[in-house]
Amino acid sequence: MPIKKPKQVNLPSPFAKQELSEDDDARRRAILMKRELEMADGFSWNEPQPNLYRRFRAQPLYKKLFALGSIGMGAAIVSAFLIAMDSGISIPERIIYMESWKGTRTSADAIADREERMDELRARVEANNRAYEAQQARQRALEAERKAAQQASS
Repeated sequence: MPIKKPKQVNLPSPFAKQELSEDDDARRRAILMKRELEMADGFSWNEPQPNLYRRFRAQPLYKKLFALGSIGMGAAIVSAFLIAMDSGISIPERIIYMESWKGTRTSADAIADREERMDELRARVEANNRAYEAQQARQRALEAERKAAQQASS
């Protein structure tokens, strides 16, 4: 197999015609640079770089699929957040872990505050229990009405 002669490479300006220089180091660098470029299969600084489309087409299929999947997952996460923002989910009440009081607060004041809050909590629980019982009574009445309708139609 005959040895192929590499095509002529356009060197960038700082390296052009350095082999004609009077400086031994410059000539040596130019010869080494030409040799490196010849070994690089005709790489040229002047050749336009491939654009994004060409680079993407040069990739193997598994990399394209992985890129598509990662973009899809990112889009799914962002769209889920956007949908959740419009879903009407409200921010819960603010939880207070610690309260600060003035130094003049007595233990009697603390007990009175605690009893007041416990009374409010008991009232809420009682209201919830009454609402639950009323709902259960409505459910029982509805079931009795359905049974009566079934017996009447039989």
